[in-house]
Amino acid sequence: MSKIEDFAFYGVTGHQYIFQVYPIGTEFKDIGGVYIFSRREINSQGSGTHNLLYIGQSISFPRRLTRLHDKWNSVFRNGGNCVCVYSDLNDGNRNKIEEDLIRKYQPPLNKRFE
Repeated sequence: MSKIEDFAFYGVTGHQYIFQVYPIGTEFKDIGGVYIFSRREINSQGSGTHNLLYIGQSISFPRRLTRLHDKWNSVFRNGGNCVCVYSDLNDGNRNKIEEDLIRKYQPPLNKRFE
């Protein structure tokens, strides 16, 4: 599937991360990084906005971003229609970015109990 857009998300630290946005169900190359399941809506100015549902990270997008994901059904129940990906091969970086974004956006599906 084709990329929808590039979108900037900011962590609680103020750091900007440029994610590539795709429809849920897109097949990815075997790379790792941080991902966000979101509900993308078009605002009155005609640009996309994202309601972040879940933020995670993985060593391999194709192994993690499947119907076997533990939040997959919850994402769809909450109107999820996009997956935003930010490639980073370094495990330490991925963990820091994931935490930075979760602390900023506090997505509902990252809470311990849904």
